[in-house]
Amino acid sequence: MFLSLIINFIFNHILVTLIVLIIILICVYFSNYFRICYYVSKINGPRAYPIIGNSTLFRGTLEEATKVFFQLSNEYAPITRFWIGPVPLVIVMDPKIIKEILYNQNALEKAWFMKLIMKCVLGNTILISEVPKWKRNRNIINQGFTLSILKSYFKIFEGNIDTLSDILDNELNNERFFDIYGILSKTTLEAVCASSMRLDMKFQQDQSNSSYFEAIHSSMHMMSARLMNPLKLPNIFYQFTQDYKKLMGYKNEVYAIARDAISTKRKEQITMDDTLIDFKSENNNEIKKPLLDYLIDFTKSNPDFTDEEMADEINLTIIAAYETTARTVSMVLLILALYKDMQNKVCEELFQMLGESNENKINFDDLSKLKYMEMVIKEALRLFPAIPLIARQLTEDVTMGNYTIPKGTNIGIPIFALHRNEAYWEEPLKFDPERFTFENIKKQNPYAFIPFSAGPRNCLGVRYAWIFMKLALSRLLSKYEFHTNIKDLSEIKFEFEISLKIINGYPIRITPRQR
Repeated sequence: MFLSLIINFIFNHILVTLIVLIIILICVYFSNYFRICYYVSKINGPRAYPIIGNSTLFRGTLEEATKVFFQLSNEYAPITRFWIGPVPLVIVMDPKIIKEILYNQNALEKAWFMKLIMKCVLGNTILISEVPKWKRNRNIINQGFTLSILKSYFKIFEGNIDTLSDILDNELNNERFFDIYGILSKTTLEAVCASSMRLDMKFQQDQSNSSYFEAIHSSMHMMSARLMNPLKLPNIFYQFTQDYKKLMGYKNEVYAIARDAISTKRKEQITMDDTLIDFKSENNNEIKKPLLDYLIDFTKSNPDFTDEEMADEINLTIIAAYETTARTVSMVLLILALYKDMQNKVCEELFQMLGESNENKINFDDLSKLKYMEMVIKEALRLFPAIPLIARQLTEDVTMGNYTIPKGTNIGIPIFALHRNEAYWEEPLKFDPERFTFENIKKQNPYAFIPFSAGPRNCLGVRYAWIFMKLALSRLLSKYEFHTNIKDLSEIKFEFEISLKIINGYPIRITPRQR
Protein backbone atom coordinates (compact mmCIF):
# COMPACT_ATOMS: atom_id res chain seq x y z
CA MET A 1 0.00 0.00 0.00
CA PHE A 2 2.81 2.36 0.88
CA LEU A 3 4.50 1.54 -2.45
CA SER A 4 1.31 2.26 -4.39
CA LEU A 5 1.00 5.65 -2.68
CA ILE A 6 4.54 6.51 -3.74
CA ILE A 7 3.86 5.39 -7.32
CA ASN A 8 0.61 7.42 -7.46
CA PHE A 9 2.39 10.46 -6.03
CA ILE A 10 5.17 10.25 -8.67
CA PHE A 11 2.67 9.58 -11.47
CA ASN A 12 0.45 12.50 -10.48
CA HIS A 13 3.41 14.84 -10.30
CA ILE A 14 4.67 13.67 -13.71
CA LEU A 15 1.17 14.24 -15.14
CA VAL A 16 1.00 17.70 -13.60
CA THR A 17 4.50 18.45 -14.87
CA LEU A 18 3.56 17.35 -18.40
CA ILE A 19 0.42 19.48 -18.34
CA VAL A 20 2.42 22.49 -17.15
CA LEU A 21 5.02 21.90 -19.88
CA ILE A 22 2.33 21.65 -22.55
CA ILE A 23 0.76 24.89 -21.34
CA ILE A 24 4.15 26.60 -21.39
CA LEU A 25 4.88 25.34 -24.91
CA ILE A 26 1.47 26.56 -26.13
CA CYS A 27 2.08 29.97 -24.57
CA VAL A 28 5.53 30.19 -26.16
CA TYR A 29 4.17 29.09 -29.55
CA PHE A 30 1.34 31.62 -29.45
CA SER A 31 3.25 34.32 -27.59
CA ASN A 32 3.43 36.65 -30.58
CA TYR A 33 -0.26 36.06 -31.31
CA PHE A 34 -1.14 37.05 -27.74
CA ARG A 35 1.13 40.08 -28.12
CA ILE A 36 -0.64 41.08 -31.35
CA CYS A 37 -4.02 40.72 -29.66
CA TYR A 38 -2.89 42.84 -26.73
CA TYR A 39 -1.73 45.77 -28.86
CA VAL A 40 -4.51 45.56 -31.46
CA SER A 41 -7.16 45.54 -28.70
CA LYS A 42 -6.04 49.09 -27.86
CA ILE A 43 -7.22 50.28 -31.29
CA ASN A 44 -10.79 51.53 -31.60
CA GLY A 45 -13.19 49.47 -33.68
CA PRO A 46 -16.57 47.72 -33.81
CA ARG A 47 -17.46 45.28 -31.04
CA ALA A 48 -16.03 41.80 -31.58
CA TYR A 49 -16.66 38.41 -29.95
CA PRO A 50 -14.34 35.53 -29.02
CA ILE A 51 -13.54 33.10 -31.85
CA ILE A 52 -16.01 34.58 -34.37
CA GLY A 53 -14.63 38.14 -34.18
CA ASN A 54 -16.70 40.61 -36.23
CA SER A 55 -18.41 37.97 -38.37
CA THR A 56 -21.85 38.96 -37.04
CA LEU A 57 -21.43 42.31 -38.82
CA PHE A 58 -21.00 40.62 -42.17
CA ARG A 59 -24.06 38.42 -42.25
CA GLY A 60 -26.19 38.53 -45.37
CA THR A 61 -25.09 38.79 -48.99
CA LEU A 62 -21.57 39.61 -50.12
CA GLU A 63 -22.91 42.96 -51.34
CA GLU A 64 -24.22 43.79 -47.87
CA ALA A 65 -21.00 42.65 -46.19
CA THR A 66 -18.95 44.77 -48.61
CA LYS A 67 -20.94 47.91 -47.78
CA VAL A 68 -20.67 47.33 -44.03
CA PHE A 69 -16.91 46.79 -44.20
CA PHE A 70 -16.19 49.97 -46.16
CA GLN A 71 -18.68 52.06 -44.17
CA LEU A 72 -17.10 51.02 -40.88
CA SER A 73 -13.61 51.64 -42.31
CA ASN A 74 -14.64 55.24 -42.94
CA GLU A 75 -16.54 55.58 -39.67
CA TYR A 76 -13.58 54.53 -37.50
CA ALA A 77 -10.89 56.17 -39.69
CA PRO A 78 -8.00 56.86 -39.76
CA ILE A 79 -7.00 53.64 -37.90
CA THR A 80 -9.35 50.88 -36.85
CA ARG A 81 -9.37 47.13 -36.43
CA PHE A 82 -11.56 44.20 -37.38
CA TRP A 83 -11.35 40.56 -36.34
CA ILE A 84 -11.55 37.96 -39.09
CA GLY A 85 -12.56 35.17 -36.76
CA PRO A 86 -9.79 35.18 -34.12
CA VAL A 87 -7.32 36.99 -36.42
CA PRO A 88 -7.03 40.80 -36.08
CA LEU A 89 -6.86 43.07 -39.12
CA VAL A 90 -5.72 46.69 -38.69
CA ILE A 91 -7.29 49.08 -41.21
CA VAL A 92 -5.37 52.22 -42.19
CA MET A 93 -6.99 55.24 -43.88
CA ASP A 94 -4.41 57.98 -43.27
CA PRO A 95 -2.43 58.72 -46.50
CA LYS A 96 0.73 59.55 -44.50
CA ILE A 97 0.65 56.19 -42.74
CA ILE A 98 -0.31 54.43 -45.98
CA LYS A 99 2.83 55.80 -47.62
CA GLU A 100 4.94 54.58 -44.71
CA ILE A 101 3.40 51.10 -44.94
CA LEU A 102 3.71 50.73 -48.72
CA TYR A 103 7.40 51.69 -48.69
CA ASN A 104 8.37 50.03 -45.41
CA GLN A 105 10.71 47.06 -45.92
CA ASN A 106 9.05 45.44 -42.91
CA ALA A 107 5.62 45.59 -44.60
CA LEU A 108 6.31 43.93 -47.94
CA GLU A 109 4.79 40.56 -47.10
CA LYS A 110 1.21 40.08 -48.26
CA ALA A 111 -1.37 39.48 -45.53
CA TRP A 112 -1.95 35.99 -44.19
CA PHE A 113 -5.63 35.93 -45.14
CA MET A 114 -4.91 37.05 -48.74
CA LYS A 115 -2.41 34.23 -49.14
CA LEU A 116 -4.89 31.82 -47.59
CA ILE A 117 -7.80 32.52 -49.91
CA MET A 118 -5.88 33.22 -53.12
CA LYS A 119 -3.09 30.66 -53.17
CA CYS A 120 -5.40 27.70 -53.74
CA VAL A 121 -6.52 29.19 -57.09
CA LEU A 122 -3.77 31.58 -58.22
CA GLY A 123 -0.76 29.65 -56.95
CA ASN A 124 2.29 31.23 -55.34
CA THR A 125 2.55 34.16 -57.77
CA ILE A 126 4.25 37.52 -57.30
CA LEU A 127 0.87 38.78 -56.12
CA ILE A 128 1.11 36.89 -52.83
CA SER A 129 4.51 35.14 -52.68
CA GLU A 130 6.96 35.66 -49.83
CA VAL A 131 9.36 38.57 -50.24
CA PRO A 132 12.48 36.64 -51.41
CA LYS A 133 10.53 34.81 -54.11
CA TRP A 134 8.58 37.94 -55.02
CA LYS A 135 11.78 39.93 -55.54
CA ARG A 136 13.30 37.26 -57.75
CA ASN A 137 10.20 36.60 -59.85
CA ARG A 138 9.17 40.24 -60.16
CA ASN A 139 12.57 41.07 -61.64
CA ILE A 140 12.08 38.24 -64.10
CA ILE A 141 8.49 39.15 -65.06
CA ASN A 142 9.37 42.84 -65.31
CA GLN A 143 11.37 42.10 -68.48
CA GLY A 144 8.10 41.47 -70.29
CA PHE A 145 6.77 44.97 -69.51
CA THR A 146 9.50 47.25 -70.86
CA LEU A 147 8.39 50.30 -72.84
CA SER A 148 9.69 48.89 -76.13
CA ILE A 149 7.65 45.72 -75.60
CA LEU A 150 4.54 47.68 -74.65
CA LYS A 151 4.83 49.89 -77.73
CA SER A 152 5.02 46.80 -79.91
CA TYR A 153 1.70 45.63 -78.45
CA PHE A 154 -0.09 48.69 -79.82
CA LYS A 155 -0.87 47.16 -83.22
CA ILE A 156 -2.09 43.98 -81.56
CA PHE A 157 -4.50 45.99 -79.44
CA GLU A 158 -5.72 47.82 -82.54
CA GLY A 159 -6.56 44.55 -84.25
CA ASN A 160 -8.47 43.23 -81.26
CA ILE A 161 -10.42 46.48 -80.87
CA ASP A 162 -11.29 46.41 -84.59
CA THR A 163 -12.81 42.96 -84.02
CA LEU A 164 -14.71 44.37 -81.05
CA SER A 165 -16.10 47.16 -83.25
CA ASP A 166 -17.34 44.61 -85.79
CA ILE A 167 -19.25 42.86 -83.02
CA LEU A 168 -20.62 46.08 -81.57
CA ASP A 169 -21.88 47.10 -85.01
CA ASN A 170 -24.55 44.43 -84.55
CA GLU A 171 -25.84 46.39 -81.54
CA LEU A 172 -26.11 49.74 -83.35
CA ASN A 173 -29.45 51.51 -82.88
CA ASN A 174 -30.94 48.62 -80.90
CA GLU A 175 -33.36 49.81 -78.27
CA ARG A 176 -32.32 47.17 -75.78
CA PHE A 177 -29.49 47.75 -73.30
CA PHE A 178 -26.68 45.20 -73.05
CA ASP A 179 -23.79 44.58 -70.65
CA ILE A 180 -20.71 46.01 -72.39
CA TYR A 181 -18.41 44.09 -70.02
CA GLY A 182 -19.61 40.75 -71.40
CA ILE A 183 -18.23 41.67 -74.83
CA LEU A 184 -15.32 43.86 -73.80
CA SER A 185 -13.88 41.29 -71.39
CA LYS A 186 -13.46 38.78 -74.21
CA THR A 187 -11.72 41.35 -76.38
CA THR A 188 -9.40 42.30 -73.53
CA LEU A 189 -8.57 38.66 -72.86
CA GLU A 190 -7.82 38.11 -76.56
CA ALA A 191 -5.52 41.15 -76.49
CA VAL A 192 -3.68 39.88 -73.39
CA CYS A 193 -3.17 36.42 -74.90
CA ALA A 194 -2.06 37.84 -78.25
CA SER A 195 0.38 40.34 -76.75
CA SER A 196 1.92 38.47 -73.82
CA MET A 197 1.82 34.96 -75.35
CA ARG A 198 1.36 35.50 -79.11
CA LEU A 199 -1.67 33.23 -79.04
CA ASP A 200 -4.61 33.96 -81.31
CA MET A 201 -7.53 33.07 -79.06
CA LYS A 202 -11.04 33.37 -80.52
CA PHE A 203 -13.04 34.07 -77.39
CA GLN A 204 -15.52 36.26 -79.27
CA GLN A 205 -16.30 33.61 -81.88
CA ASP A 206 -16.04 30.48 -79.73
CA GLN A 207 -18.90 30.38 -77.23
CA SER A 208 -17.48 27.24 -75.60
CA ASN A 209 -14.92 29.47 -73.87
CA SER A 210 -17.64 30.90 -71.63
CA SER A 211 -16.69 28.30 -69.02
CA TYR A 212 -13.34 30.07 -68.58
CA PHE A 213 -15.01 33.34 -67.63
CA GLU A 214 -17.47 31.55 -65.37
CA ALA A 215 -14.58 29.79 -63.61
CA ILE A 216 -12.75 33.07 -62.94
CA HIS A 217 -15.80 34.95 -61.66
CA SER A 218 -17.09 32.06 -59.56
CA SER A 219 -13.69 31.40 -57.96
CA MET A 220 -13.28 35.09 -57.06
CA HIS A 221 -16.73 35.12 -55.50
CA MET A 222 -15.97 32.00 -53.46
CA MET A 223 -12.59 33.29 -52.30
CA SER A 224 -14.14 36.52 -51.03
CA ALA A 225 -17.12 34.77 -49.43
CA ARG A 226 -14.69 32.51 -47.56
CA LEU A 227 -13.36 35.54 -45.69
CA MET A 228 -16.82 36.20 -44.26
CA ASN A 229 -17.10 32.73 -42.72
CA PRO A 230 -14.53 32.02 -39.97
CA LEU A 231 -15.44 28.31 -40.04
CA LYS A 232 -14.08 28.10 -43.60
CA LEU A 233 -10.79 29.84 -42.90
CA PRO A 234 -8.72 26.88 -41.55
CA ASN A 235 -7.47 24.79 -44.49
CA ILE A 236 -7.76 21.65 -42.37
CA PHE A 237 -11.56 22.07 -42.47
CA TYR A 238 -11.98 23.88 -45.77
CA GLN A 239 -10.38 21.15 -47.90
CA PHE A 240 -13.24 18.79 -47.00
CA THR A 241 -16.01 21.18 -48.09
CA GLN A 242 -17.95 21.23 -51.35
CA ASP A 243 -16.69 24.80 -51.89
CA TYR A 244 -13.12 23.53 -51.99
CA LYS A 245 -13.97 20.83 -54.55
CA LYS A 246 -15.68 23.40 -56.76
CA LEU A 247 -12.74 25.77 -56.38
CA MET A 248 -10.27 23.11 -57.52
CA GLY A 249 -12.45 22.47 -60.57
CA TYR A 250 -12.42 26.19 -61.38
CA LYS A 251 -8.65 26.27 -60.90
CA ASN A 252 -8.14 23.53 -63.49
CA GLU A 253 -10.37 25.44 -65.90
CA VAL A 254 -8.53 28.72 -65.32
CA TYR A 255 -5.05 27.21 -65.62
CA ALA A 256 -5.83 25.38 -68.86
CA ILE A 257 -4.91 28.37 -71.06
CA ALA A 258 -1.56 29.01 -69.37
CA ARG A 259 -0.54 25.35 -69.34
CA ASP A 260 -1.58 24.80 -72.95
CA ALA A 261 0.29 27.93 -74.01
CA ILE A 262 3.51 26.79 -72.31
CA SER A 263 3.20 23.30 -73.79
CA THR A 264 2.53 24.66 -77.28
CA LYS A 265 5.42 27.10 -77.19
CA ARG A 266 7.84 24.47 -75.95
CA LYS A 267 6.86 22.15 -78.79
CA GLU A 268 7.11 24.83 -81.41
CA GLN A 269 10.55 26.00 -80.26
CA ILE A 270 9.91 29.31 -81.98
CA THR A 271 12.97 31.12 -83.32
CA MET A 272 13.37 34.83 -83.81
CA ASP A 273 12.66 34.51 -87.53
CA ASP A 274 9.33 32.82 -86.84
CA THR A 275 7.89 35.65 -84.78
CA LEU A 276 4.50 36.95 -85.82
CA ILE A 277 5.39 40.48 -84.76
CA ASP A 278 8.67 42.35 -84.98
CA PHE A 279 9.55 43.03 -81.34
CA LYS A 280 12.39 45.52 -81.74
CA SER A 281 13.55 48.45 -79.71
CA GLU A 282 13.46 51.73 -81.65
CA ASN A 283 16.81 52.76 -80.18
CA ASN A 284 19.08 49.82 -80.88
CA ASN A 285 17.17 47.35 -83.08
CA GLU A 286 17.43 44.82 -80.26
CA ILE A 287 14.75 42.20 -80.72
CA LYS A 288 12.49 41.90 -77.68
CA LYS A 289 10.26 38.94 -77.05
CA PRO A 290 6.81 38.95 -75.45
CA LEU A 291 6.46 37.65 -71.91
CA LEU A 292 5.86 33.94 -72.50
CA ASP A 293 8.64 33.56 -75.09
CA TYR A 294 11.02 35.39 -72.80
CA LEU A 295 10.13 33.18 -69.81
CA ILE A 296 10.56 29.97 -71.79
CA ASP A 297 14.01 31.11 -72.94
CA PHE A 298 14.80 32.14 -69.37
CA THR A 299 14.04 28.64 -68.02
CA LYS A 300 16.56 27.07 -70.40
CA SER A 301 19.44 28.67 -68.52
CA ASN A 302 17.65 29.02 -65.18
CA PRO A 303 16.09 25.64 -64.35
CA ASP A 304 15.27 26.79 -60.82
CA PHE A 305 12.46 28.85 -62.39
CA THR A 306 10.08 25.94 -62.92
CA ASP A 307 7.22 25.42 -65.36
CA GLU A 308 4.85 25.48 -62.39
CA GLU A 309 6.09 28.94 -61.44
CA MET A 310 5.84 30.04 -65.05
CA ALA A 311 2.24 28.78 -65.26
CA ASP A 312 1.41 30.65 -62.04
CA GLU A 313 2.83 33.93 -63.33
CA ILE A 314 1.33 33.63 -66.83
CA ASN A 315 -2.05 32.80 -65.32
CA LEU A 316 -1.83 35.81 -63.01
CA THR A 317 -0.85 38.06 -65.93
CA ILE A 318 -3.85 36.88 -67.94
CA ILE A 319 -6.39 37.32 -65.15
CA ALA A 320 -5.02 40.55 -63.69
CA ALA A 321 -4.52 42.26 -67.05
CA TYR A 322 -7.81 41.36 -68.68
CA GLU A 323 -10.21 41.45 -65.73
CA THR A 324 -9.29 44.74 -64.10
CA THR A 325 -8.72 46.55 -67.42
CA ALA A 326 -12.02 45.38 -68.89
CA ARG A 327 -13.90 46.41 -65.76
CA THR A 328 -12.35 49.89 -65.78
CA VAL A 329 -13.05 50.54 -69.48
CA SER A 330 -16.62 49.27 -69.01
CA MET A 331 -17.11 51.57 -66.02
CA VAL A 332 -15.76 54.60 -67.90
CA LEU A 333 -18.14 53.94 -70.81
CA LEU A 334 -21.07 53.51 -68.42
CA ILE A 335 -20.27 56.75 -66.60
CA LEU A 336 -19.82 58.66 -69.86
CA ALA A 337 -23.14 57.27 -71.04
CA LEU A 338 -24.67 58.74 -67.88
CA TYR A 339 -22.89 62.12 -68.18
CA LYS A 340 -23.29 63.09 -71.84
CA ASP A 341 -21.58 66.46 -71.41
CA MET A 342 -18.39 64.69 -70.28
CA GLN A 343 -18.71 62.18 -73.12
CA ASN A 344 -18.90 65.06 -75.59
CA LYS A 345 -15.90 66.74 -74.00
CA VAL A 346 -13.81 63.57 -74.29
CA CYS A 347 -14.78 63.31 -77.97
CA GLU A 348 -14.02 66.98 -78.66
CA GLU A 349 -10.50 66.48 -77.33
CA LEU A 350 -10.15 63.29 -79.34
CA PHE A 351 -11.41 64.74 -82.62
CA GLN A 352 -9.30 67.84 -82.18
CA MET A 353 -6.22 65.67 -81.90
CA LEU A 354 -7.20 63.44 -84.82
CA GLY A 355 -7.81 66.51 -86.94
CA GLU A 356 -4.35 67.85 -86.20
CA SER A 357 -2.71 64.60 -87.24
CA ASN A 358 -4.85 64.32 -90.39
CA GLU A 359 -5.34 60.67 -89.59
CA ASN A 360 -8.45 58.70 -88.81
CA LYS A 361 -6.67 56.57 -86.21
CA ILE A 362 -4.81 57.44 -83.06
CA ASN A 363 -1.15 56.47 -82.76
CA PHE A 364 0.93 55.52 -79.74
CA ASP A 365 2.42 58.97 -79.16
CA ASP A 366 -1.06 60.54 -79.20
CA LEU A 367 -2.14 58.67 -76.08
CA SER A 368 -0.29 60.99 -73.72
CA LYS A 369 -2.10 64.00 -75.25
CA LEU A 370 -5.54 62.80 -74.16
CA LYS A 371 -5.52 64.76 -70.90
CA TYR A 372 -9.25 65.04 -70.29
CA MET A 373 -9.79 61.35 -71.05
CA GLU A 374 -7.09 60.57 -68.51
CA MET A 375 -8.88 62.73 -65.94
CA VAL A 376 -12.13 60.83 -66.58
CA ILE A 377 -10.41 57.45 -66.21
CA LYS A 378 -8.76 58.53 -62.96
CA GLU A 379 -12.06 59.76 -61.53
CA ALA A 380 -13.68 56.44 -62.49
CA LEU A 381 -10.83 54.64 -60.74
CA ARG A 382 -11.31 56.84 -57.69
CA LEU A 383 -14.97 55.94 -57.26
CA PHE A 384 -14.72 52.38 -58.57
CA PRO A 385 -11.13 51.11 -58.13
CA ALA A 386 -10.66 47.74 -59.80
CA ILE A 387 -8.87 46.43 -56.68
CA PRO A 388 -10.75 47.78 -53.62
CA LEU A 389 -8.45 46.42 -50.88
CA ILE A 390 -4.75 45.63 -50.47
CA ALA A 391 -3.26 44.01 -47.38
CA ARG A 392 0.19 43.41 -45.89
CA GLN A 393 1.69 41.53 -42.95
CA LEU A 394 4.38 43.11 -40.77
CA THR A 395 7.68 41.32 -40.31
CA GLU A 396 8.78 43.72 -37.54
CA ASP A 397 7.03 46.11 -35.15
CA VAL A 398 5.88 49.34 -36.79
CA THR A 399 4.67 52.57 -35.18
CA MET A 400 1.48 54.05 -36.64
CA GLY A 401 0.49 57.34 -35.11
CA ASN A 402 0.05 56.68 -31.39
CA TYR A 403 -0.05 52.91 -31.80
CA THR A 404 2.56 50.19 -31.81
CA ILE A 405 1.59 47.54 -34.37
CA PRO A 406 3.41 44.27 -33.62
CA LYS A 407 5.26 41.96 -35.93
CA GLY A 408 2.88 39.51 -37.62
CA THR A 409 -0.11 41.87 -37.70
CA ASN A 410 -2.18 42.04 -40.89
CA ILE A 411 -2.61 45.58 -42.24
CA GLY A 412 -5.44 46.43 -44.64
CA ILE A 413 -5.66 49.49 -46.90
CA PRO A 414 -9.27 49.80 -48.14
CA ILE A 415 -8.68 51.71 -51.38
CA PHE A 416 -12.41 51.92 -52.08
CA ALA A 417 -13.14 53.63 -48.75
CA LEU A 418 -10.02 55.80 -48.94
CA HIS A 419 -11.06 57.15 -52.34
CA ARG A 420 -14.48 58.08 -50.96
CA ASN A 421 -13.37 59.56 -47.65
CA GLU A 422 -14.58 63.13 -47.19
CA ALA A 423 -11.46 63.98 -45.18
CA TYR A 424 -9.47 63.85 -48.43
CA TRP A 425 -12.11 64.46 -51.12
CA GLU A 426 -14.66 67.24 -51.30
CA GLU A 427 -18.11 65.83 -52.15
CA PRO A 428 -16.53 62.38 -52.48
CA LEU A 429 -19.54 60.69 -54.10
CA LYS A 430 -19.73 63.25 -56.91
CA PHE A 431 -18.14 62.29 -60.24
CA ASP A 432 -15.85 65.19 -61.07
CA PRO A 433 -12.88 64.70 -63.45
CA GLU A 434 -11.69 68.23 -62.64
CA ARG A 435 -10.21 66.80 -59.44
CA PHE A 436 -7.38 65.58 -61.65
CA THR A 437 -6.37 68.75 -63.41
CA PHE A 438 -2.67 69.52 -63.06
CA GLU A 439 -3.43 72.29 -60.57
CA ASN A 440 -5.76 70.20 -58.41
CA ILE A 441 -3.46 67.18 -58.34
CA LYS A 442 -0.77 69.35 -56.72
CA LYS A 443 -3.18 70.08 -53.85
CA GLN A 444 -3.92 66.40 -53.18
CA ASN A 445 -2.02 63.94 -51.04
CA PRO A 446 -0.82 61.40 -53.67
CA TYR A 447 -1.48 58.54 -51.25
CA ALA A 448 -5.18 59.39 -51.04
CA PHE A 449 -5.44 58.05 -54.61
CA ILE A 450 -3.76 54.68 -55.17
CA PRO A 451 -5.82 52.64 -57.70
CA PHE A 452 -2.68 50.72 -58.73
CA SER A 453 -1.25 50.58 -55.20
CA ALA A 454 2.20 52.18 -54.72
CA GLY A 455 5.71 51.36 -53.55
CA PRO A 456 7.80 48.31 -54.48
CA ARG A 457 4.78 45.97 -54.71
CA ASN A 458 2.68 48.22 -56.90
CA CYS A 459 0.86 46.96 -60.00
CA LEU A 460 3.42 45.70 -62.52
CA GLY A 461 1.10 46.19 -65.51
CA VAL A 462 0.04 49.79 -64.90
CA ARG A 463 1.52 51.13 -68.17
CA TYR A 464 0.09 48.16 -70.07
CA ALA A 465 -3.37 48.99 -68.68
CA TRP A 466 -3.15 52.69 -69.53
CA ILE A 467 -2.18 51.97 -73.14
CA PHE A 468 -5.05 49.57 -73.70
CA MET A 469 -7.63 51.68 -71.85
CA LYS A 470 -6.86 54.89 -73.73
CA LEU A 471 -6.68 53.16 -77.09
CA ALA A 472 -9.93 51.23 -76.55
CA LEU A 473 -11.81 54.33 -75.37
CA SER A 474 -10.45 56.40 -78.25
CA ARG A 475 -11.54 53.92 -80.89
CA LEU A 476 -14.94 53.20 -79.36
CA LEU A 477 -15.89 56.80 -78.53
CA SER A 478 -14.86 58.05 -81.97
CA LYS A 479 -17.27 55.57 -83.55
CA TYR A 480 -20.18 55.24 -81.13
CA GLU A 481 -22.28 57.37 -78.84
CA PHE A 482 -23.04 55.58 -75.59
CA HIS A 483 -26.35 55.67 -73.69
CA THR A 484 -27.57 54.01 -70.49
CA ASN A 485 -30.79 53.53 -68.56
CA ILE A 486 -29.02 54.31 -65.27
CA LYS A 487 -30.13 57.69 -63.91
CA ASP A 488 -27.61 58.14 -61.10
CA LEU A 489 -24.31 56.61 -59.88
CA SER A 490 -26.05 55.55 -56.66
CA GLU A 491 -27.92 52.91 -58.70
CA ILE A 492 -24.67 51.02 -59.33
CA LYS A 493 -24.50 48.03 -56.96
CA PHE A 494 -21.17 46.43 -56.15
CA GLU A 495 -19.47 43.76 -54.04
CA PHE A 496 -15.93 42.77 -53.15
CA GLU A 497 -14.65 39.77 -55.14
CA ILE A 498 -10.89 40.39 -54.89
CA SER A 499 -11.64 42.88 -57.65
CA LEU A 500 -14.67 45.17 -57.45
CA LYS A 501 -17.63 43.47 -59.10
CA ILE A 502 -20.56 45.51 -60.42
CA ILE A 503 -23.56 43.34 -59.62
CA ASN A 504 -26.01 44.30 -62.36
CA GLY A 505 -23.39 44.75 -65.05
CA TYR A 506 -22.74 47.79 -67.23
CA PRO A 507 -25.95 48.40 -69.22
CA ILE A 508 -25.39 50.55 -72.30
CA ARG A 509 -26.87 51.15 -75.74
CA ILE A 510 -24.98 52.52 -78.75
CA THR A 511 -25.78 54.74 -81.72
CA PRO A 512 -23.45 56.03 -84.48
CA ARG A 513 -21.20 58.90 -83.43
CA GLN A 514 -21.91 62.14 -85.28
CA ARG A 515 -18.58 63.92 -85.63
